[in-house]
Amino acid sequence: MGEVRVGAGLSQERVTVDAAREATRQAMSQAGLTRAGWSVCFFTPSHLGHADVLRRVVMEESGCLSFSGCSAVGVIGDGQEVEGAPGVAVMVGSSTAFETRSALLGENGEGLRNFARAPTREGGEAVLVALPDSFRVDSRGLTQRAALELPGVPLFGAGSTDDGTLGIALQLGMEGVRAGSISLMGFYGDLKHSVGITQSCEAVGDPRFITQARDNVLIELDGQQALGAFIAQGKALGLESMQDAATQLLFGFPLDAERPEFTGDGCLVRPLTGFDQETHGLVIPHPMRAQNAMGFMHRNASRAEADLGRMIASAGEALGGPPDFGFYFDCSARGRDFYGRAGVDVAAIHGQLGEFPLIGLFGGYELATSRGQTNVYTYTGVLVLMRVK
Repeated sequence: MGEVRVGAGLSQERVTVDAAREATRQAMSQAGLTRAGWSVCFFTPSHLGHADVLRRVVMEESGCLSFSGCSAVGVIGDGQEVEGAPGVAVMVGSSTAFETRSALLGENGEGLRNFARAPTREGGEAVLVALPDSFRVDSRGLTQRAALELPGVPLFGAGSTDDGTLGIALQLGMEGVRAGSISLMGFYGDLKHSVGITQSCEAVGDPRFITQARDNVLIELDGQQALGAFIAQGKALGLESMQDAATQLLFGFPLDAERPEFTGDGCLVRPLTGFDQETHGLVIPHPMRAQNAMGFMHRNASRAEADLGRMIASAGEALGGPPDFGFYFDCSARGRDFYGRAGVDVAAIHGQLGEFPLIGLFGGYELATSRGQTNVYTYTGVLVLMRVK
């Protein structure tokens, strides 16, 4: 077994240079390092204007040889979730058990295949962390490229974003600060990983079958008008207005059509984004075909918290021992506004798995490889645990 040293830090300082220095020094101290092999940094929108300063300070303080990072709605570190306030989370590490490589790829993801190849080490496992620009990178195209170019290589991450006010997301790397890019960090070697995926909602009613659809427009369910079924399900939940139904009643599409599941990594959850005047159908950002299964999903904080506990226990058991470090990619639609109190997810993770270096972010969407394929998740929390073999 090789040695691994990892540390994580968090700063809520408003001045970017101070925040970057404080978070990095905390991480370096926790890891017991004077020079790090790699570092990862997430930062909130208040630091967007000084991202170049943040990058420079983190790299100088850590001395890292590979570096990845991005902007996010909120950040997670030091057992805290920072939303709606300045925050910088930094993780640093060094190990004789695995190597790292970082890169900034263009928005089409060209170069992903070569990046997945280990730098020098033969054998072992490769795990990739990807941080694409939510506004300018085609997330579906990225997962399709991953399916073609990364067979068997797990990829996790989240969409880099801001708080929605500017529509600007920045990605960081050794090469500089960019937008419209994909920031990547690869781990190669004697690593074991496990992933847990938790949904913010629960299935309600019986599963339905799509009987008519056109591209992203759902027209009929079980031979009945989809709009009518949507309204009826909303009323059954006590959602009297269309506005309430549109924000709380979502659509679940199972990944396995023959054995449909509507929990954890078994389905993709998508929101209602509009109405089609010609067909009176529901516009949903997901390709649909007739005879595919679908289920209505209700956003429910208490159910989400229960499923969170299930997910953490499952990921911890699959890892087979205490994690050396981890990442948590959480949806911006979760967090304080969803639960009514702050820090729910990170407290549950450490409460069940103990203290270990963990950082994360609240992103525009989540990426995870599970059941042999990489998908774009929404309204979801993705926990990635790493352990040296």
